[in-house]
Amino acid sequence: MIICMIRHYFCLNYKKWFYTFAVLFILGILLKYIAPGDCIPKGAPLVFWDYLFIYFSYPLVMILVIPIIYCYLIGDIFTRDCEGGYIEFFLSRISNRITYFISKVAIVYITSNLLFLCCIVNIIIISFIYNLPFNGKNYYDVVIYSIKSGNNMITTLVIQYGLFVLTLSALGLFILTISLIFNNSFYSFIGVGLLVVQGDLAVFDDQSKMFFSPIAQGILAEHPPFLPYRTLTSGKLDLTFQSFTVIYSIKFLGLMLLLFFVIGCFKIRNMNISRKG
Repeated sequence: MIICMIRHYFCLNYKKWFYTFAVLFILGILLKYIAPGDCIPKGAPLVFWDYLFIYFSYPLVMILVIPIIYCYLIGDIFTRDCEGGYIEFFLSRISNRITYFISKVAIVYITSNLLFLCCIVNIIIISFIYNLPFNGKNYYDVVIYSIKSGNNMITTLVIQYGLFVLTLSALGLFILTISLIFNNSFYSFIGVGLLVVQGDLAVFDDQSKMFFSPIAQGILAEHPPFLPYRTLTSGKLDLTFQSFTVIYSIKFLGLMLLLFFVIGCFKIRNMNISRKG
């Protein structure tokens, strides 16, 4: 029955995925022109691996576009069932409400992976359109420090994949839990908007807040050893962020996933889901 509910989601939302792919493609085209000036030396040639990791670390993409697109894709996965009367149909054919909630968690995990795949496919298409070389001198910090630390590009891409999927999965459970609490997807968009603002402030204003920003956890370029240490006015290295590691982000996002899963299970068991939001 869980597979049936997952299929039901894609039957209702397949057009959203076509629109999403188109928006990501346009974003990738724009990024090819606006991002290199901020991320690599002026006039330096752009190679495939630099472009790929710039895409997944550029603030416009990871702080603003991806969270909003993801909320657009799954923001109504619960409320639409209520409004369309599907929820009574599903609950009459499964053993308990927790199974229904788990089906929504599965959708969150599947869609976060699928969105990553959409990004990768767009990056590859655009790299072929502009004939970006796969080999060449790299200038982007993530790639340079990845090579210095002994990682190959595939290993670094796997790390980026893990951060991306965990970030979106945590965001997805946050969206789902807010929908359950208020029985209204509008509040999910408000919640995501607040997280976007907090992520923007954390990255551009007070970077000590990145430790507590769910969205900032997904930006690989903000994690050592993939960035150069900042220097204080005294000339000494700023070691404040040396603990903002990939492992820290995995633990932070894992805790978020566990917290919202428990809250969601508790809420779905006790709420009156027959009412319309």
